[in-house]
Amino acid sequence: MILSLIINFSILFTFIVLAYFLYEFFGGFKKEYQPYYPILVGCGAGIIAILVMRTSLHLSSEVIGDTRSAVLLLAIIIGGPQAGFITAVIAGLFRMISADFSMNTMIFGLNTIVVGSVMSLIAMKIPITSKNVHAYIWPCVLEFLFFILIVTPVTWDDPSLWTLTFMSAFAFYATYGVLYIFKKQFAYTRAVEKLADTDYLTGVPNNRIFREELNRLTNNRLAFALVLIDIDRFRAVNHHYGHLYGDEILKQLAKILDDYAQEHNSLLTRVSGEEFYLICYDAAPAIALNYASELRMLLRERAFILSNFEEVHVTASFSIVNYPDNAITSESLVRLADDIRQSQSNSKQLNSILHANQLKKEH
Repeated sequence: MILSLIINFSILFTFIVLAYFLYEFFGGFKKEYQPYYPILVGCGAGIIAILVMRTSLHLSSEVIGDTRSAVLLLAIIIGGPQAGFITAVIAGLFRMISADFSMNTMIFGLNTIVVGSVMSLIAMKIPITSKNVHAYIWPCVLEFLFFILIVTPVTWDDPSLWTLTFMSAFAFYATYGVLYIFKKQFAYTRAVEKLADTDYLTGVPNNRIFREELNRLTNNRLAFALVLIDIDRFRAVNHHYGHLYGDEILKQLAKILDDYAQEHNSLLTRVSGEEFYLICYDAAPAIALNYASELRMLLRERAFILSNFEEVHVTASFSIVNYPDNAITSESLVRLADDIRQSQSNSKQLNSILHANQLKKEH
């Protein structure tokens, strides 16, 4: 008996480890595959449910006990209600057509499907959390207990029944505890990674991400446009209003630019004080010029509201280069964009847009 329970617990623990690492992979790195994650978790949990049934404790003829209820709930927690429903169907069908097929196996299989479906439907309305998890596990465990007592010859005084009942609850809480620790650890890791990749003030990607993305695009020879956005006379703004209010302007500006970037297949990064770079994927010179024109108009018409309720209007100048038309390395692209910005500053052009192609024509 003890050996069967230990094997059940080991299988459950292995499922938690694999499923959560898959969750991190699909959720953090392969966003295009996220819709398929619940299906994968449901199928995986279904297989785990079959394994725990194959290594179950035999309470009597045709009556087995296992940690299948814990598998069902863990599938919902990790993959969502859809995963729980898939798990219930797989586990229930297997119980129905298992080698010892009988009326009892049909009844127990249907019970598994019904319980799993009900729990999945409830979880759609009330997601499982650390605060309400007890309200999910104990009804499942007790339903299984009473169901066995009602439809099978197993009696109250059977020690195997009570051992299995409390072992199911223990197995769930133990694996849920491991899952909780995983979540906390991965959340901490993601927070550290975000600090390394994100500008501390504006929350947009920083210079490190900017350089990595440029290198990726140039190494793979993918055409793109690079737009340097430089706030006009921002030092004067800082001097007049103070650096704290200047930071408020930068944060509001970053939000505007980032929203625009996300709507136009682009990546916004902040590389220094008042300078932002917009990487426009697969954008020809005319498209990049149009983006800059739209942003210039957007900023010109926008009033930045400070925490002291003052309204501030700022403008920006835009320097544009295209890969591979104007330069073929990331360093030369950045250098060229900065040269264009310097030429705008030297000519005292404010709120201007200048492309590398135009600079060549002027020379």
